[in-house]
Amino acid sequence: MNSIAIIGRPNVGKSSLFNKLTNSRKSIVSEFEGLTRDRQSSLIKIDGTYFEIVDSGGLNYSNKDLIFNKEIISQTNQAADEADLIFFMVDYKAGLVADDVQISKLLRKKDKPICLIINKVDGVNEDIASSEFYKLGYSDIICTSIVHNYGIDLIKDYILNNLEGVSDVSSNTNDLFKIAVIGKPNAGKSTFINSVIGSQRLIATEIPGTTIDSIDIEFEWNNEKIILVDTAGIRRKGKVTQKEEKFALLKSLETARVADFIFFMIDSTEGITSQDQGILTEALKSYKPMLILFNKWDLLDDYQKDRFEAEFDKFIRNFSFVDHLKISAQKKTNLNKVFKKLLEVRGLLKNDFKTSMLNNLLSDALINHPPSISKGIRPKIKFTSFMSRNPLAFKLHGNHLEAVTPSYKRYLEKYFRQTLNLKSIPLKLVFENSNNPYEGRAKKINTGLVTRRKIKNKLRDKLSKKTN
Repeated sequence: MNSIAIIGRPNVGKSSLFNKLTNSRKSIVSEFEGLTRDRQSSLIKIDGTYFEIVDSGGLNYSNKDLIFNKEIISQTNQAADEADLIFFMVDYKAGLVADDVQISKLLRKKDKPICLIINKVDGVNEDIASSEFYKLGYSDIICTSIVHNYGIDLIKDYILNNLEGVSDVSSNTNDLFKIAVIGKPNAGKSTFINSVIGSQRLIATEIPGTTIDSIDIEFEWNNEKIILVDTAGIRRKGKVTQKEEKFALLKSLETARVADFIFFMIDSTEGITSQDQGILTEALKSYKPMLILFNKWDLLDDYQKDRFEAEFDKFIRNFSFVDHLKISAQKKTNLNKVFKKLLEVRGLLKNDFKTSMLNNLLSDALINHPPSISKGIRPKIKFTSFMSRNPLAFKLHGNHLEAVTPSYKRYLEKYFRQTLNLKSIPLKLVFENSNNPYEGRAKKINTGLVTRRKIKNKLRDKLSKKTN
């Protein structure tokens, strides 16, 4: 499929254009310079034709001391090499600067079709706006104001006229199995993905907070196309300062909620922190299958491993059903075991959860531990049925189910999960009261235990009075 790379200095509007063409908010947009670091790609559809669009990090040659600058230049270079068409973006308000000239020299060596896009042209004659940039020597120029949707249609027409797209895509990325890799900053998420795909696709450094955007990486494993999603490291709320970072963290949690599977990564060298437990608790609310990966295990000596095991024994009491593996993303240790375990969990989810089997399990659970009486009423759970596979959910039907206590719900979840061997799979139980055939009658029928006792006591009082 033909692809378009958007290249230019920082803060010229590359991510804004990417979001407009993809009709999404995949790339974080901000006035803060250098926010886009890794390449971000997506499909766009123009008049029934599909193309691939790639957002890249801003190239800054004038400031060699910028963090990640070398890595961003390398990633952008690769995006230009793989593209069939390059959109070279410049900023009209900033004018032609030295970095624009440097980028132009770089792109001309690629021998690719190039369209110069002059952004932030608001209320200015296009000939005047273009005049300063003619010296770059490009014949194809489009003036735009991405924020105000000016020039977007011209860009789409240019793509259609200069690239041959495809009318159909063999596999919609929305239908592919998606794995979110989440955890604290610097846990090794980007390194893990690079090791799995066998390429330095993501910028991976020892500096916490390297990844800002959530990046989708498509690769093939076991003859199946899978998407790995690298996410921003999740920090404590008090540590998050910039609004862009807050948005990045929200995207990380949202990615976990829409993924099919979660790899939760913990830095073994730091031990298991309360923050790790908080992230895991939050992630489990998405009811997605999960595997805990203790990364950097190779960096621990025997004493540190013993201390870690002691911490782990306390930690796992609250998350005993979630499976775990000790890995080294850097040295690619146990990465095959990670995906074998993934295959096992997916196999469990494909089981046939027949209603008869579920009801037998429910009957055993109720016999072993019946629900307690609440306000004179004992909840009556009659039967259960299979509800959904993603998330895995069973529906329980009966009467007075609003009186089922949280502790009893946890008991049923644990009983079903252990009996069905649902390792690493959170289970959602939905309680639904059966329809009351007497609902709507003028006279309310009370059937509670306390109410019946009151009625019996009144009758006894009447009988004793008559006897006396």
